[in-house]
Amino acid sequence: MVRRIDVTGTDGVRLAAWEFADPPKERAEAAGAPGVLLLHGLMGRASHWAPTARWLAERHRAVGLDQRGHGRSEKPSDGPYTRDAYVSDAEAAIEQLGLGPVTVVGHAMGALTGWQLAAKRPDLVRALVVCDMRASALGAASQREWSDWFASWPLPFATLADVRKWFGEGGEG
Repeated sequence: MVRRIDVTGTDGVRLAAWEFADPPKERAEAAGAPGVLLLHGLMGRASHWAPTARWLAERHRAVGLDQRGHGRSEKPSDGPYTRDAYVSDAEAAIEQLGLGPVTVVGHAMGALTGWQLAAKRPDLVRALVVCDMRASALGAASQREWSDWFASWPLPFATLADVRKWFGEGGEG
């Protein structure tokens, strides 16, 4: 069973959090279980964590967060889409959901967010699992690489087949 919980992030941005649990009885028992916050990568959303979260939910309170601009979370046209905003959003989610101290599991951008959150608020982060994060992700050159890559996209894509061809067939949609 997956339950959506709305959280208020930085600047009032509405964020969608997803709690993964089996039947309601199990959810009630999980209320005292250790929290796990799952943070997706740049091209992801919380649902990418579903298989992992279901497994974790057997012993933990597993929550996936659609980070701002992703999944079912709000996509404010004026942002901010900054490192500080992502970190503050994760901090707000942990506090509002009563997950802390939490184990943060992050992939790529989510790993960087978790890493920065652990440095900013060690009282909220019990442990950190880092998956596929570039150590140089904070540098200006890295930011230019991302900007150049996004600018290279042939937008708008004419068909779904064109999207699949551009990004490759192997990834999750």
